[in-house]
Amino acid sequence: MSTGTKMATRLAIAAVGLLGALVSRGATGFVFEDQNGNGERDPGEPGVASVEVSNGVDVVRTDATGAYSIGDRPGSRVFVIKPSGWTTPADGAGLPRFYAEPGRSADFPLHRADEPAALRALVLTDPQPSSPTEVGFLSRGLFERLGGLGGVQFGVTLGDVVYDRPDLFGAVNAVVARSRLPWHSLPGNHDLSLGTAGEAAAVAEFEKVFGPSTYAFHVGPALFVALDDVRPLGGPRYIGGLREDQFAFLANVLQGAGKSEWVVLMLHIPLFSPDPSGAETFRKADRTRLFALLRGRTRTLVLSGHTHYQRHVMHGRDDGWEGQAPLHEYNVAAASGGFWGGAPDADGIPAATMWDGTPPGYALLGLEGDRLTLDYVPARLPEGYQLSLHVPATVAPRQGYVSFYANVFNGHDGWTVQSQVDDRAWRTIGRVLGWDPTYAEAFLAQDRAASPPSGPRLPDPVICYHLWRGMLPADLPIGRHVLRVRATDPSGRSFESERPFEIAQP
Repeated sequence: MSTGTKMATRLAIAAVGLLGALVSRGATGFVFEDQNGNGERDPGEPGVASVEVSNGVDVVRTDATGAYSIGDRPGSRVFVIKPSGWTTPADGAGLPRFYAEPGRSADFPLHRADEPAALRALVLTDPQPSSPTEVGFLSRGLFERLGGLGGVQFGVTLGDVVYDRPDLFGAVNAVVARSRLPWHSLPGNHDLSLGTAGEAAAVAEFEKVFGPSTYAFHVGPALFVALDDVRPLGGPRYIGGLREDQFAFLANVLQGAGKSEWVVLMLHIPLFSPDPSGAETFRKADRTRLFALLRGRTRTLVLSGHTHYQRHVMHGRDDGWEGQAPLHEYNVAAASGGFWGGAPDADGIPAATMWDGTPPGYALLGLEGDRLTLDYVPARLPEGYQLSLHVPATVAPRQGYVSFYANVFNGHDGWTVQSQVDDRAWRTIGRVLGWDPTYAEAFLAQDRAASPPSGPRLPDPVICYHLWRGMLPADLPIGRHVLRVRATDPSGRSFESERPFEIAQP
């Protein structure tokens, strides 16, 4: 063989090798209707056209046969973005299996589903057990008491599935399976191995159990986008923000969302600063860029956790949001409440009242047309219990400017709160910023106790953003009286609570 022929042969072999490497760097497969439910594509099972598939950045659609081809991103999983009217398979714990392991191609099975136009979803955040005992609190205190879940399509945990105990992921998932719902999760700071080299290593244990930490799916009238927004800063430090690949993914997935479709972003760290000082806890530049991607959309919602209190924030121009209507962010109260602390109840489960006075629980999200409902459900209190009252037990006659407080757990400026003493006229009272007096009383009692509490100490109180204050009338006669407070949400639903008090001579 001549030298020229040998060189040509080598170049041909190299070209074939290069072509093979390029092909191997892509993922291919089918999205198909799994008619017999065995998870495999059998003869006669049709492909599903125009379904989105992503590698965490790019988003492609299947062709008329259900086939897709997408570039590979080293270390990343390829996943299907579930379309409305379909479901993906789930494992025994209800975790959707919508992805392939890194570096692998896959066929993705789908099952037809009757998804109503009126969507309901269960939203949980920060269950955060640090021990098997606390997993038991989550099970007995919340999941064994779930009720009224008719029509709920799925559940989601907005991070801090555990408290620095990835070995408890399986135990928590077994508890969550009691809901019998498909269950999605995204990571919080306590789900990450902070201090490891690189973000991929930090989130590896989470993704090994739950799959991609940034992903999306459509349900009924909405696109839900889960964004891992915990950015490690070295050691135990972190800040809220998004990576370049996440911005690219969000931009690409939004292109496939209709203008009338709801877009619900699911985060762990909120976009606002929980600290009244305004300290940057989510990178402001990232928030501005995120708002720009959502500009022009009229049906948007942000769900977040992390704070262990409850708050509704309406982002406006001062925050960099330029939409015609404010962007609603619902920062959901923690399932673990005040970190599983406080006095135990009759069942041995800590009260775990949060530092803004909110009891632990979960939220129910409802979407139908333009109508948005966000209900909060205290986990271990009577149905409909939506406000707590702090009222003096005894007041002297003709005493003016005596305050009472109503903590309306799910309240915000869109609510109307009124009070009534005995059979007098109802009066509107105003929202204030301050500590919840009942929680502050319990917190300060720790400092006066002769011995420390047997369980975790109650954390310092924080400003409550859903606190209303009124004044008792100064002209009440001596004797027993009853204060009633009525809180009405933006949809017109009212909730009431009452407390007795005495007017007595000193």
